[in-house]
Amino acid sequence: MEQLMRSAQAGRIVHALLFSGPRGTGKRSMAALFARSALCQSAGERPCDSCPTCKKCLSGAHPDVHILAPEKNIIKVGEIRELTARLSLNAYEGGRKIAIIERADCMNENAQNALLKTLESPTGDTLFFLLTENPGALLSTVVSRCLQVRFRLLEPELCAKVLADRGVEPGRARLLAALSQGSVGRALEIDADAGYLELRQRVTDALEGMKGPGDVARATAQIGEVKGREGDVLEIMELWARDLMRVQNGAAPMDAQEAQRLRASRYCGSALLQRVMRARRQLNANVPWVNVLESMEFELAREKA
Repeated sequence: MEQLMRSAQAGRIVHALLFSGPRGTGKRSMAALFARSALCQSAGERPCDSCPTCKKCLSGAHPDVHILAPEKNIIKVGEIRELTARLSLNAYEGGRKIAIIERADCMNENAQNALLKTLESPTGDTLFFLLTENPGALLSTVVSRCLQVRFRLLEPELCAKVLADRGVEPGRARLLAALSQGSVGRALEIDADAGYLELRQRVTDALEGMKGPGDVARATAQIGEVKGREGDVLEIMELWARDLMRVQNGAAPMDAQEAQRLRASRYCGSALLQRVMRARRQLNANVPWVNVLESMEFELAREKA
């Protein structure tokens, strides 16, 4: 990463970078930093964050920085063609043109093939950033045209220190580091979300309260009506499953206060994780949320009974 930053500061950057890694590990922030470095007008260290170009980037108003994010978990071929058409025009300010594709794994196959044509014949003034949590969903031909940079979660202790350095109370910093599994960005999101910890308690109570299939209706009622937060519910279940796996494999919990509850759970962490992954795929395929939830709960209740 340091070598890439030195290249960026010197104006030498490859034409396409693939930033992959878990949510909240800094992919978007790093892409923005690289973009400012590439466009900065300073004769000294870049980005200077004080020249007119840097200020435009920081405010999201630079005309040569194009950001594409998926709507409804998909990026279609028309959106990629529109992006590449804008990039084919001359830069407004005479420098580089930047394209940042968030959640690049949401591109369908046609969209990826459309992007591939541009990546195979790059121009010297265009720089692509592809950000993804799931690089395996990208075509191998797309990945091969990019320099891949992997972002990793921090160790909980380091994550907690970073949060504390940002003003988070130390005890809460340790809890947030555990809940986010070392993702500083996600920890800060949770900290700003007044309802997240209450939702987490409700979800884990519902899961642990199921003794058999007869408890599914109650569990669904307990966590099913969370309009707009379905993704958070599945994330909570996934992190709970990963904590279970860690404990069941003999490792110490990231949060000591959770240890007793985790060790008392009758769920198999890996089985719960598989159910959550399938539920996420069903939700992305537009299966109704209540149906997704009930199906998963019935399977979990039968396994637990």
